[in-house]
Amino acid sequence: MPADRSPLDDDQPDPRVLWRWVAAAARPWAGWSFIAVGVLLVLLGYLGVSREAIVEKQIPYLVSGGIGGLLACILGAYFLGTEELRNDSGRLDRLEQMVEDLHTALLARPDAPATPSRNGTGTLHAPELVVVDGGTTIHLRGCALAQGKDTKAVAAKALDGGKLQRCPLCEPLAATTA
Repeated sequence: MPADRSPLDDDQPDPRVLWRWVAAAARPWAGWSFIAVGVLLVLLGYLGVSREAIVEKQIPYLVSGGIGGLLACILGAYFLGTEELRNDSGRLDRLEQMVEDLHTALLARPDAPATPSRNGTGTLHAPELVVVDGGTTIHLRGCALAQGKDTKAVAAKALDGGKLQRCPLCEPLAATTA
């Protein structure tokens, strides 16, 4: 433990988490506040312009009220939009994780076709492709159509040669490009 820290410091929350939460909670309030100020500026600009008959006297109201109010509304919409995008991004990440979990659960069945697996470094192993002796269809090892038959391993280049067809059940092309 460093000399400048006490055992009580470990019980304190991380201040970065607090400030991230404060920023996330304040962003919608700031957005709606800027929009309210912008609408108020546009209204005051309109009231100022409507009382002046001379164009030269209307310009300050138009600039300060109209343009200033429009910029405040745009800034408020930016705050609201970015917060909504952050919320959608988090929802999308959770949804993608749930789909991945479902996909993994469905492929865990014993009769499921073999899929490329991730090793400890997170890189994909190339799937092993096989062809039934005397056959013209290329399969992934473990494909239900090739199980129990004499097979020999083939390279992925055999798919591009046009001599062999792809199995419609295990889809070896999708596995080799994954």
